[in-house]
Amino acid sequence: HFHATSTDVVAVEQDLGRIELRYGEIAMPAGILFGTADRVIGMPIHGEPMRDRLKGLDFEAVDGLGHMPQFIDPERVTAFIKRIAARAFATKSLSAID
Repeated sequence: HFHATSTDVVAVEQDLGRIELRYGEIAMPAGILFGTADRVIGMPIHGEPMRDRLKGLDFEAVDGLGHMPQFIDPERVTAFIKRIAARAFATKSLSAID
């Protein structure tokens, strides 16, 4: 896990600039669930600016939630994912993700 995580950190430093240039090309519904108490990724730098970069972004900031919300509040995370999926697959049944 350490090696994989370290590789990701190095890759993101090298690739993020190119990736960011393409954010405007994202055409499908997208969402970000962000914990206001995240001490790993700062919401003012990595969360809030995305509102202006992705058209129709569903951005939800959760007071007091940290970096791994899926472990602390799995029901909220599941509901958030289903909400985004409902927009993405509006013409299809969502029974596969229930």
